[in-house]
Amino acid sequence: MRELFEKLLKMDRRWIFLLVGIALMVPILKPLKLPGLKASTPVQDLYTYIEGLPEGSKVLISFDFDPASKPELEPMGAAIVRHCMRKKLKVVAMTLWVTGASLAQRVVESEATAAGAKYGEDYVYLGWKPGNVAVITGMREDIHVVFPKDSKQTDLSKIPMMQDIRRLRDFDLAFSFAAGSPGLDTWIAYGADKEKVKMGGGSTAVNVPSMAVFVQSGQLVGFIGALRGAAEYELLMNFSGTATRGMDGIALGSYLVAALIILANIGYWLTRKPKGVA
Repeated sequence: MRELFEKLLKMDRRWIFLLVGIALMVPILKPLKLPGLKASTPVQDLYTYIEGLPEGSKVLISFDFDPASKPELEPMGAAIVRHCMRKKLKVVAMTLWVTGASLAQRVVESEATAAGAKYGEDYVYLGWKPGNVAVITGMREDIHVVFPKDSKQTDLSKIPMMQDIRRLRDFDLAFSFAAGSPGLDTWIAYGADKEKVKMGGGSTAVNVPSMAVFVQSGQLVGFIGALRGAAEYELLMNFSGTATRGMDGIALGSYLVAALIILANIGYWLTRKPKGVA
């Protein structure tokens, strides 16, 4: 036993890196659905609210993030779009971040294709416009003025779904998945609160504490926090997406690291030399 632990303590660290890499990659290739994940109250509230919306309700989704925050925010955005498509809600997507324009379009089109949704009838992607706060305040007056054309350069006035959507108040629910500012807090302050529009959203882990106040005050009907929150939403939706795979990888990697630390400590105590022995 002593000899075994002596060999383990002298093991090349590159083997440890390989083991950790395998532990992270396995769940990504095949979801393990590890136990212990449970939907938090803000996530459950958001899911329940969408479930209660009647077919044909209009939903605005703003993907306010960049490639750096994609691993945390894209899964929750995809889950919400999927839920809206499943409920046959009308989705209007956009972004306040120019770096998120292509990301948002890919998410929306991917989920719409999977759901068999038709562009112009079930969903529309407006794209990006500069202005941040000015874009939101402009949408309170007339969306067709702020976005005369959609991302495909089609006049909004010629898109069937947009005939009855002129102002921000026409939406039954609005979302912002934000990595920073402008983002969820901007939408609340300059849009949702002003027009009494129900608001939901999500943010990266670093911004979760600052968003908690909006949940507590009731300014958000629900909230998805970071990758864990996205995995919780996928759990409620009964599918294993990238968030579930990511959480499985984090959990498995943590278990491995903890096991290695325990073995290293056991090995140290078993192989240490008594005091006074050279």
